[in-house]
Amino acid sequence: MEGLGYDAVVLNNHRAAYEATSHAIGCGHRRIAMINGPTTVRTAADRLQGYREALLAAGLAFDPQLVREAGFREQLAYVAATELLRGADRPTAIFTANNLMTIGAVRAIAECGLNCPGDISLIGIDDLPWAEAVSPRLTMVAQPVRAIGETALEFLAQRIAGTRSGAGTTAILEPRLIVRNSCAAPALGTGAEAVE
Repeated sequence: MEGLGYDAVVLNNHRAAYEATSHAIGCGHRRIAMINGPTTVRTAADRLQGYREALLAAGLAFDPQLVREAGFREQLAYVAATELLRGADRPTAIFTANNLMTIGAVRAIAECGLNCPGDISLIGIDDLPWAEAVSPRLTMVAQPVRAIGETALEFLAQRIAGTRSGAGTTAILEPRLIVRNSCAAPALGTGAEAVE
């Protein structure tokens, strides 16, 4: 929220989405859907912008038909992913913008009888504690959760001690791509282009 003058510690949301989308592109995907939160929320707006810029940087068109708003909620993401997967020209990869929506997409993929990553690749933001315990292991862009908490606590302690004063400071921390098995080259015959 702009203009309130408080300290904040946030993820570089633009970079997180850019890295996720770029990874899918690097695997050979050209039709990458995004399931996002409401763009009235800064986090979702920044993630949409990162997604769009990664596509454009790779020479791919931004297709608004491939973007679904699911309120950062599991059930809404399940519905959105199901619509995408049952559409006539389904994407070859889905990018989910938070952990709850990743769960919804995983459910939709399974219930549509598709194989991940053979039929559809999946990559998300927010690493999950069980991301390595499912099959396939989920490729995610992790937030530096511990560093976010430590930095926020440091800012608060400084305010309480009076060593930090004046306007609020925003610390922007960088994401980390964790490559596992849920995002791979698209299946032949899906319209994907070869990657050299």
